[in-house]
Amino acid sequence: MGATLFPPIRETGVTYSHSGGVSPPTTAVSAGRMLLYGVGQVGAQIVRDSPTVLLPLFMTTMLGVSPWLAGLAILIPKLWIILCDPLIGSFSDRKKASWGRAPFLLVGAPLTALGFFALFLPVTFTTEVKTAIYVAVIYTLTSTAYSAFLVPYMALASEMTTDTHERTKILAWRVVFTMVGVLAGVGFAQPLIGWAGGGAKGWTAMGAIFGVVCLVSMLTPALVARKLRAPTSGEPQAFLAQMTTAWSNPPFRTLLAAFFIQSVGQAASYGAVALMFLFVLGNVALLIPFILLMCAGTVASQPLWVWLSRKIGKRAVFSLSAFAWALLTFTWFVAKPGGPVVAHLPMLGDVTSEQILALVRAPLIGVLNSGFFLMAQSMLTDAVVYDRVRNGRSSEGALTGVFSASEKLAYAIGPFLGGVVLSAAGFHASHGGAVAQGASALRGILVNYSLVPAVFVLLSLLVIRAYHLKPADLEPTQG
Repeated sequence: MGATLFPPIRETGVTYSHSGGVSPPTTAVSAGRMLLYGVGQVGAQIVRDSPTVLLPLFMTTMLGVSPWLAGLAILIPKLWIILCDPLIGSFSDRKKASWGRAPFLLVGAPLTALGFFALFLPVTFTTEVKTAIYVAVIYTLTSTAYSAFLVPYMALASEMTTDTHERTKILAWRVVFTMVGVLAGVGFAQPLIGWAGGGAKGWTAMGAIFGVVCLVSMLTPALVARKLRAPTSGEPQAFLAQMTTAWSNPPFRTLLAAFFIQSVGQAASYGAVALMFLFVLGNVALLIPFILLMCAGTVASQPLWVWLSRKIGKRAVFSLSAFAWALLTFTWFVAKPGGPVVAHLPMLGDVTSEQILALVRAPLIGVLNSGFFLMAQSMLTDAVVYDRVRNGRSSEGALTGVFSASEKLAYAIGPFLGGVVLSAAGFHASHGGAVAQGASALRGILVNYSLVPAVFVLLSLLVIRAYHLKPADLEPTQG
């Protein structure tokens, strides 16, 4: 993408003057620095998505682990990370004055890449329980290294500039590279296994290739962090004091609640994506072009959201895009399985009207979803800066860690909620491949993919109305 995708803004002329503080950059951040920062999200997204999508399949088909035991082996590391993220964030705040954020990236990135590679090695033991324990330990270590990278990486966005709109531009680049990570980690991971020969050889090759991609991309933001003189205000608080401070920050608390509600609904539908394309739309091969179109919509819309947030404000963009996304998501509920063939598309073959409508929705979903996701991330940096201005202390890592942990908690709750919906609808589990589902089960898939996320996103709009943060609230003492 060109260097002029998000044109630079003028110098703000604002500096921090808290005792012992160091002024963050107040000039426009160059496109090059934004690019270096954003690239880190490619590997971060692969590590986030690929194990979620592929690890259950790998454990059940390659390691001989029962599905329930595989689920438990994956759940335990996820529960640990909910506590680990805030701990890492708090620790990085306490070490920021002497270390900066770069050491966390330089340690977290290679350990995460190594752990990702080890996670998909076909290692088995004498019993499935021992194999599951081994995977759980590797996943826990990998997830801990991932937190050591991710939380300080996310905190960097609030430290690269004092200008609220410039931070939105920085995060827009991160959203762009998020889509690159989604394409790799979700769209091409499984085909890569086949291209590499399938079986143990294919899984090992996928782990090695993606491990290298993660290593290179996640090390890149260290070039930004190494040169960044981030604001350090006052003595950092202990962990429990930081958690109390975070909860006493009204904008942060409101945004945290709204984003958590949204994430639960979206996570509930996340596990239903493949079911939707397999059972309702009748062609799981459509999933790759669907993701490609969705990613295209996301990338193309970033300048629009950056511009619109300046014009009408971040909360207004958050609410507008989320409301439109919920309306669009409701339309999935009327999708009907089967139907006559209405067209023949290159590479896709014969397609029905429902399949075409799914592809039409894809870029719109990317546009709208990226709107409220980008604003949530940008509003988070504002809430972090507000905390720094209000308390005279640096707690970027702690607040970012809590925010990250809440999302991971939501993605642990959401799939469970989705499973309850599917079970209540009478969805039949099977061994050795998919089996036909009844009308009630198909309705359950539609509820899980449409009504559940749409309702949760609409509920989040009731909460975000309490988010009040004016530009004047972010202005530090003039120097």
